[in-house]
Amino acid sequence: MSDAAQLYQKLLTDTIRKQIIILGPQITFLKIHNIPNLAVTNDGVVASLGAKPEETVTRFIEEFRELSAPLVRKTMQPLLNAIGPSVTPTPSQPQVNQPSQTQQQNQEIKS
Repeated sequence: MSDAAQLYQKLLTDTIRKQIIILGPQITFLKIHNIPNLAVTNDGVVASLGAKPEETVTRFIEEFRELSAPLVRKTMQPLLNAIGPSVTPTPSQPQVNQPSQTQQQNQEIKS
């Protein structure tokens, strides 16, 4: 096994064990089973990454990234409900159904 593969194996093992704590073993192992060539023991140790470890790691990241937004929304929902509509979007959040400055200027010219 190459040095890079050993590093990936250690990093993935650490990450999987953290995911087991955060998400629980059922969700974590459900997501892991969707990743081809990744073999993990019941205690979260990576046993095999397959012939192309970089592809396995990339697929791992993609698989767990899919959970991020729904998980954050779910955990933040009680807080968002408590503060109600007073929350304004930050610049990184898209503002839905609000015309752009150019659209507003065009409307003013037409008026």
